[in-house]
Amino acid sequence: MTRREFLVSSAAVAAAGATTLSGQAPSAAPPPPPMTAAQRQARLARISILTLNFQSVIKAPERPNATMYDIMDIPEMYADKYGVHYVEVFCTHFLELETPYFNKFKDKLKMTKSKINQISLGGLANVSMSSESPTVRTETIDLTKRWIDHAVELECPRVMVNQGTLAANVYKEATETLKIMSDYGKSKGVKVTLEHRGSAAGAGDLVDCIKAAGAYANLDIGNFGSDENLRHSETRRMMPLTSGSTHMKMSPNWSLPDTVKIVEDEFKYTGIWALEGGSGSQDPHVVSKDMLEALLPLIKG
Repeated sequence: MTRREFLVSSAAVAAAGATTLSGQAPSAAPPPPPMTAAQRQARLARISILTLNFQSVIKAPERPNATMYDIMDIPEMYADKYGVHYVEVFCTHFLELETPYFNKFKDKLKMTKSKINQISLGGLANVSMSSESPTVRTETIDLTKRWIDHAVELECPRVMVNQGTLAANVYKEATETLKIMSDYGKSKGVKVTLEHRGSAAGAGDLVDCIKAAGAYANLDIGNFGSDENLRHSETRRMMPLTSGSTHMKMSPNWSLPDTVKIVEDEFKYTGIWALEGGSGSQDPHVVSKDMLEALLPLIKG
């Protein structure tokens, strides 16, 4: 090595050390290379969008000013505007629950070569698997079974339920209730899924409940606030139980690439990423588009 080469090398090492000692983070990794058209298409095939994102503009009796879309418009809009062919439906967005209505929705899906990846029952009122009332828990089972039957009719492979509080005093009963619902789903070829929704002090563990009931995980990577350690640890606990569908959110308070890397690389996940975001005065189209463009470079296809 010449004296000049030695001095240049030493200066580079010193500069790197100074940066580290100063407490500044090293420079960010370079952005991923641009996707080819084929890569983008393959990755889009793993994307779903929640109808909940567009709730403010989907027509319903309780939303008389929402005139942009009927639920029947959603499959074509997703396909045309985003190139997305999976739809996750919030159950209350269906305005009817009869076979002719469902057949019409299935026709809309088929026209755009689309499918429903999941039906969320989060909007159902007055039912809870964590209720202290045996009557309410029985009603929860009955209503969930009816939605599992609807899922079969709609050729949908997943139904997501709301676990409620999972409070310690009803944790055993809630788990037993979930098992009954999950077993019924399995008998019909439908997976019953759950996601983290926050928990009160002393509440039972969601992952343990899912395991005990033989249900499935619907990881939502945005449901852990800004606690990155919790997000990463619960992601690693949930992914072995995945149903094949995962919710994606965005926030400046945590790293999307870090969590996606865990899911994609550690667990070799090849399932669906369902985009969930947009409310209030935000334009749901802008929010959904931003989420899509942030996620696509991070996943495989």
